[in-house]
Amino acid sequence: MNDLHINENGIPRSYSDIEAVNQIIDARREGDIWEVIDLLLDLWAKRVPDEVEAVNINLEEYRESLEDKEFATTKNGGDMDRRFFLSFPKKLMLMIRTQYKSEELPFDKAFYQKFAKKYPFFMVSEKI
Repeated sequence: MNDLHINENGIPRSYSDIEAVNQIIDARREGDIWEVIDLLLDLWAKRVPDEVEAVNINLEEYRESLEDKEFATTKNGGDMDRRFFLSFPKKLMLMIRTQYKSEELPFDKAFYQKFAKKYPFFMVSEKI
């Protein structure tokens, strides 16, 4: 089925985009952050499937290059190891930031851990 297109203030919008925005607004009003992120993630995947595939390819490459796949540690030279457990696309991050400012939803360690548990597709390591 073809999508209905609407011209809003000179900007072409598809009916499915407007419907998605209305769902996001409703979920935002209900106060469930993770429902909003679910909707944003779904919208991101539908709008930029090439980026989703690129993230998948990058994740596979990251996983192959890991020294310790369970905890995703990489050698950074000398005695310094670093842990790389999650790949978080910038476009998705910006979409989330349109709904939640950093004071409301800090992208801190707890957020990234919960994000990784809810969306294991983005995990580099086998464990969080």
